[in-house]
Amino acid sequence: MIQHRIECVDIGSEYCPCHLAETNDCLICSHLQGKEFCDCNWRGVCVYQEYVWNGNKSKNLRSETVCKIEEKIEYKSNLTILKIKTSRTLSRQLKEPGAYVFLRDVKLPHYYDVPMSVMDADDMNGYIYIAYQTIGAKTKMLKKLNNEVLVRGPFWNGLIGIKYIKSTRNKNCLILARGIAQAPTLAVIRKLDRNGCNLKVILDKGKIGEIFLSKYLKDLEIDYTEIDLMKNEGKLLINNILAKETYELVYIGGSDLLQKHILSLLEKNNCNSNLVITNNEKFCCGEGICGSCTTFTENGELIKTCKSQMDVKKTVERRNMLG
Repeated sequence: MIQHRIECVDIGSEYCPCHLAETNDCLICSHLQGKEFCDCNWRGVCVYQEYVWNGNKSKNLRSETVCKIEEKIEYKSNLTILKIKTSRTLSRQLKEPGAYVFLRDVKLPHYYDVPMSVMDADDMNGYIYIAYQTIGAKTKMLKKLNNEVLVRGPFWNGLIGIKYIKSTRNKNCLILARGIAQAPTLAVIRKLDRNGCNLKVILDKGKIGEIFLSKYLKDLEIDYTEIDLMKNEGKLLINNILAKETYELVYIGGSDLLQKHILSLLEKNNCNSNLVITNNEKFCCGEGICGSCTTFTENGELIKTCKSQMDVKKTVERRNMLG
């Protein structure tokens, strides 16, 4: 059975090597997995060398910062958008597709940390924008905040298939997003638009009941089509689009069920596009330590999904297999 190499989203960053190196659990470096030979496929700065030069210890974890909530917009359908003042450095680090942070009330213990995709970041003035849906205990406590919030970050593995967003230039791209998954979609659209791509954007209100990206897309002069992607009308639209045009990249922002539904349509239309999806796993620490996001490949290989970039089709198939 073929062993697939895992890509770590943090490799080469200022947070690499991380604490997993100290316990021989590094995702990439064979030396920092306790082996006596080099067997990685990383072409950047050697992770083991960085570990040794850092005094045989990991680099610092992400910091926590108390930040001011500059603006809070509440919608009828449990949708809230926060404008949070951060440092310009942090907002710059959070401009990339897949970026997310952990938020919580300063007075609450760390297990109230809730991961939130960064919808938009203004690195000139030091702001990030977060859109979230109030569902469980963590988001209900977050909704009570009006003045300050504790921000931990930056993190970057909110999407699977990030490399395709970075490398796709001047191509046709199909962007599909439903409900609260519109939030991480804006950074994808901005990046592909900057890369000169021709974008076909289809948005679905989902349970949120709002196309809250509309004003951002208007500013970018990007048109979109609104439709229910889970109904027959959405299926017919996707089939017609795929029959008329070839797309280098297809992005699917939404639930596991939506991703399975769209992948099925892509396969029926013999679409061989590069795929990008939202990472729907449950994150608690974001550092690969707590184990809440841990899962296994079909080979039995352990994967820490808060850090690992994986094959999109296998990720969706594994979720379906696990139910």
